[in-house]
Amino acid sequence: MLKSDRTLKAILLAIAIFLGMIAFRPFYAPGVTAFAQSARYDHVYLASTTYLYKGRQGLLVMDKRNANVWFIPKLEDRFGDPVFIIRIPFDKLDQAPQ
Repeated sequence: MLKSDRTLKAILLAIAIFLGMIAFRPFYAPGVTAFAQSARYDHVYLASTTYLYKGRQGLLVMDKRNANVWFIPKLEDRFGDPVFIIRIPFDKLDQAPQ
C-alpha cells in the first residue's frame, strides 16, 4: 500500500503543479493580446422570419446603417435576391411630435 500511496501523491502533486503553471501563465506572458473581429453582417437586423410580401413568403431584414428594409423571398430550397421595400426615416425621431 505504501508504493501506491506514493504514486498517488506524486500524480496529484504533478497535476497541481501543471494547474498552477496554467493559472499563472498570463502573468508571465503579458505581451500576448487577442483581437476581436466584428461579424461580417452585424449591421443586418432580422425583423421577421416569416413575412408575406406580394404573395411570397420570406425574410424581412433591416440594414441598421441606413434603415433600409429588405424582403428576401424564400424559394423552394434557397433564398432569392433581396427586394427593397422602404427606407425608415429614423432621423425624424429626434424632432418634436406634430
